[in-house]
Amino acid sequence: MRVVPRILALLPLIACYAFCNQDSDTNVNSRYTVESVEIPPKAESKLSHGLKDDIRSIVGVKFSQEAVDKLTQRIKKELRGYQIAQKVTKGAKPESLRVIYEVMRKNPDFVVQPRLAYHSKQNFTFGAIGDFGDLNNRVSFGILTDNDELLERYSGFRGGYSRTAAGGKFRGGFVVESFHIQWSRPVESALAQQEKDEVPGIYRTRLHVSPRVQVEVLPGVFVGAGISLQRFQTQFPAARHESSNALISSLRFDRRWEPTGAGKHKLEAGYDLRAATRSLDSDFAYSRHFFHAEYAYREGKNSIRASFVGGALTGRAPLFDRFLLGNSQTLRGYNKFDIAPLGGNRMAHGSLDYRYRWFRTVYDTGTVYNRGGQSKVLHSLAAGFTTGHQKDAFSLLVAFPLRDGRMDPVFILGMSF
Repeated sequence: MRVVPRILALLPLIACYAFCNQDSDTNVNSRYTVESVEIPPKAESKLSHGLKDDIRSIVGVKFSQEAVDKLTQRIKKELRGYQIAQKVTKGAKPESLRVIYEVMRKNPDFVVQPRLAYHSKQNFTFGAIGDFGDLNNRVSFGILTDNDELLERYSGFRGGYSRTAAGGKFRGGFVVESFHIQWSRPVESALAQQEKDEVPGIYRTRLHVSPRVQVEVLPGVFVGAGISLQRFQTQFPAARHESSNALISSLRFDRRWEPTGAGKHKLEAGYDLRAATRSLDSDFAYSRHFFHAEYAYREGKNSIRASFVGGALTGRAPLFDRFLLGNSQTLRGYNKFDIAPLGGNRMAHGSLDYRYRWFRTVYDTGTVYNRGGQSKVLHSLAAGFTTGHQKDAFSLLVAFPLRDGRMDPVFILGMSF
């Protein structure tokens, strides 16, 4: 009978130990500083500005489980249809923590991305790509005919798969493309008239397979690598198959910020290298360097976007890897076949894009040429209407080359330019 009183006497000690131990477990991280809060970019873009501001407010302060739990509940309310998982890990700095939100769609979604452009000197470009899956696994497939991006008109299909892991810090996948090629007369005439065989001939078909991976090494800094395997059937002087197999690598920086009362800012920059090599059983050996940078600012009904692209090519490369200007995205007042029907191995281009509500005006300047040849800087101005401030908003522009002599307008219609 004496055992029962002893057990009853120990109960307060047992309860106190359990309570104190639970409180210790809950607050063990409270002495650490929050280094970063990470959410997949696609999911973050769906959150309200107020919630994004509150998420940023806990960075740089002491960790509070209660504050993080409240943010998690708010994220779940705004991202209905998604599963939200909260994870706290050790930060890169001493005495710091990273709060990671893993977001996965409960039910896979299907998104269609249309591609449409009309250039009065180069005709239509159109197609659509369907994208199916969740935030971590995506499968895409589509058909298109494009007379805008390259010197060729390519028609066929494009498909691929991508996998995202580690809270968006790792991305891997592959792309498969198969196209039938058509050529304009200016390209064929320029090939026939070239004195040296510096530019390879035209081809009928082109097959492209490219597996690649991308890793976020620092916040907003991404490093990518992969292989590009292209096989095409030449048309002249005889029909045969050739390959352009290359190692590809990329470095990209992406940052967005919204200071209170100071609008939205976005900065993107990157470098891409494509190095075709004989060690991959390639019929061509060359290096293609491509640089790009873009800054965008928006406040209220006004937005401005400044961008720059540049490239350098060493070696003898097929036509699809040569640089061009004068389409729906560069030197909009010109025709690419008038500037350089065979493209060039050097290129630089800058653009300034301003929008106010439905009004849009764009100034372009750039040059494309062959090393050792004459470089001529061209300018153009475009103005018209747009449906929004997004880069892929539908627009109608009338563009003029800024040069002496007659004015020859170019009409551009579509999206993603």
